[in-house]
Amino acid sequence: MRHIFRVLNPIKFLFVILLTGLSFNNFAALDKQLLRQLDIQRGLFADSYQSFEVDDQPIIYLLEENTTAITRGVAVMVADSGIPIAGQEGFATLAKELNKIGWVTILLPAPDAGFLPILEPESIADNDPTTASTTPLDNKTTTETQLGAQSSATTPININKMAVTTIDDQAFIKHEQQLVSLLQAVIEKSKEYPGFFLVISKGTSAAWLSKIYAEKQLGTPDAFVAISPYWPDRKHNQRLPQWIASTPMPVLDLYSNSDNGWAKNTVSQREITAVKSLKLQYRQRELLGFNLNKQQNAYISKEIYGWVSHMGW
Repeated sequence: MRHIFRVLNPIKFLFVILLTGLSFNNFAALDKQLLRQLDIQRGLFADSYQSFEVDDQPIIYLLEENTTAITRGVAVMVADSGIPIAGQEGFATLAKELNKIGWVTILLPAPDAGFLPILEPESIADNDPTTASTTPLDNKTTTETQLGAQSSATTPININKMAVTTIDDQAFIKHEQQLVSLLQAVIEKSKEYPGFFLVISKGTSAAWLSKIYAEKQLGTPDAFVAISPYWPDRKHNQRLPQWIASTPMPVLDLYSNSDNGWAKNTVSQREITAVKSLKLQYRQRELLGFNLNKQQNAYISKEIYGWVSHMGW
């Protein structure tokens, strides 16, 4: 009898671990947007954030009014996907700098993006056992195969060819629709304040908004600031310069040496395409020598101030 209990106890233990793992997977499958909102609610006082309904879902945003006598307008800010709106890596510090020069700032959370890494078709075929030949090989073929395997092991791997990253088509469309709904809701909120309507975005959010405004899916803002725009996908990233050049509003295109490879790959082409398209009020500027968050955001606010002042705002 004791032997039976000794056998059952490990089984029960393994069963509990299995249930725990299933519960964790279910928890991980919850809406990431909801979890992010709960993080904001735990980290901020209830009177420091606001919310509105977007597609029957509450969206939390941060609104700070200008600290000057005259209001320049509303600056809507959307950071890169996955960046918390209240975090220092987002636009929280830049918002404070813009408040000092007359802007009402609204910080919005970016939708979740669906980025899926895939392999080249030939790589999948090589690794798929179902595609391998089942016929016996003679000694000569076997030897050649072994020699080929040895030579391929010593040959440098073309990472750019094999590490192909793509964006799932359904996730791409869903992300775009969510971003459009988010901006439509904030446009109504911005009407409560006088002045210009400025949109500032970074990373994948800047890339998506460039496409959205180029295709006229949203009402045109008075100006658009794109900071290090990119998509981690070659097909979409190559079309980014044309989308930026096709936007109907003035664009301030900012980049820095600390940008990732996807953003750096289109820097020169973004400017060339804008010039060829005879785009008015396009300015590209490099953020120089500032790696610290506070100093860089102060520099960005001065770039924005100089640009809008040049346009007569």
